[in-house]
Amino acid sequence: MFPGAFLTLILGTFYWLSAVTRVGGGDWGQFQTFGYMGGIAHPPGYPLIIGTTYVATRVVRFAEPAHVANIVGATFAVAAGVALFYAGWLLTRSRVAALVATTVFATGYSIWSEESQVGLVSVQTLLVFLLIAALAAYGDRPAGPRLLAIAFLTGLSLTNHGLSMFMLPATAIYVASRRFPGIARPGTLLRAVTAVALGLTPWLHVVRGLVVPVPIDRPENLTRLGILDLRHQVFDRSLAKESQDSHSDQLLEASRQKALAEWPSFAHDLLREYGWVWIALSLVGWLVLARQRPRLAAWIAWIGLATLWFSLITPPLLDSDRYSSVIYALLVLCLAVVIGWAIGAVGQLVGTFTPDRLRIATLAVSLILLASAGLRIHQQLTGPARFNVVRLRENAEEQAEIGLGIVRHMEPGGVYFTNWTSSWYTRYARHVLGVDRGLSIETVDYGSMGFERVSEVLASGRRLYLQRSTPQYEESFNLVKRAGVFYEVLPKT
Repeated sequence: MFPGAFLTLILGTFYWLSAVTRVGGGDWGQFQTFGYMGGIAHPPGYPLIIGTTYVATRVVRFAEPAHVANIVGATFAVAAGVALFYAGWLLTRSRVAALVATTVFATGYSIWSEESQVGLVSVQTLLVFLLIAALAAYGDRPAGPRLLAIAFLTGLSLTNHGLSMFMLPATAIYVASRRFPGIARPGTLLRAVTAVALGLTPWLHVVRGLVVPVPIDRPENLTRLGILDLRHQVFDRSLAKESQDSHSDQLLEASRQKALAEWPSFAHDLLREYGWVWIALSLVGWLVLARQRPRLAAWIAWIGLATLWFSLITPPLLDSDRYSSVIYALLVLCLAVVIGWAIGAVGQLVGTFTPDRLRIATLAVSLILLASAGLRIHQQLTGPARFNVVRLRENAEEQAEIGLGIVRHMEPGGVYFTNWTSSWYTRYARHVLGVDRGLSIETVDYGSMGFERVSEVLASGRRLYLQRSTPQYEESFNLVKRAGVFYEVLPKT
């Protein structure tokens, strides 16, 4: 209990103080906005994140909803760190190994930046760590309660990202290959199915989206989500199976070319996250794990390879930074394994020494490892990782004020054309902060800025505003800069 409370305090202070206080763009802004409004996020819906944030913003009324949402993300990150520590301890029986691995992971460049705003990374890594801990415990001693824990976490994992679907076959094979008496009894199977269903309960948040539509323009919010839409969100879109017609071969080839072009960036992110030393140690750790727990090593290898395929090969090419967080999580658990193995190996090497010398040698190795972890903390808290988080906070402050200024300066009933990533600053100001005034905020292609629809909007008598100007607009219309950050479109006279 003491290590868990200590880690919660340390990680809580670290992540909660890092939480961005204003609304962000992209997925962050969407989760912050829908988390307060109770909407349905883009596929696969992320009901665990949205539902938890919705409850938190209703309970904590004294802070800005975006900040509360980011505190929720930070809390998931704290839970992920504690889960990593206990999973590492379960695999190694070494608190030092678990602590070093937790330190390396918690201070990672993209991990830290992703946890400063509510997003899918902290939830996904938490679920991975919890499921690995449950699988390890089940592998040590198969029993009904441990099977139910696996079943519940499997269901819960399906309430975040579609990546969790890759865990299903590996988890089923793991359980089937490590059976216990009575596992096939109808009562046991029924309890396991019930546990999976309980894990799926965050999807009840979708019911609210069906009953109480959220006033956000499509496609940002699916106000009516039917069974076919649900299948499309969870299975088709989450596995990136975009509809492919006769151009499927061209799409696949374009995806391959894009993956090859993206690979250097992915490799750079991986090295920035850990560095060659940590990666090499983690790979050795997987070999140690393959010798000690071959089933669990196979499960980890499958999830890692499937995630690589998903984030780098499957069209369309996805943001490798976020999805490779699962790979970071798997690597850091293997890092714990190799550190635990190294500490144990010291005992074997000095087995002929006296017990006092053995304790001194083990203590010396532990201190060296903890010192390395301390250097890691110093490197991240004073280097690019810290500056990255500071930049995120400053950017959110600036963009939130710009978004608020835009909706305040627009004429009532006006239309604002913006791209999806930046739209959340203005949507948040309108729907969450209450600066409504009958405005319409529409997502358009960033290249054309909705040029094909401009005549339709102006003909309706509404004022049209743009996030940015384009040559087509400058040639055909008068553009007047408003508040120094956006443009009003006026017919040429």
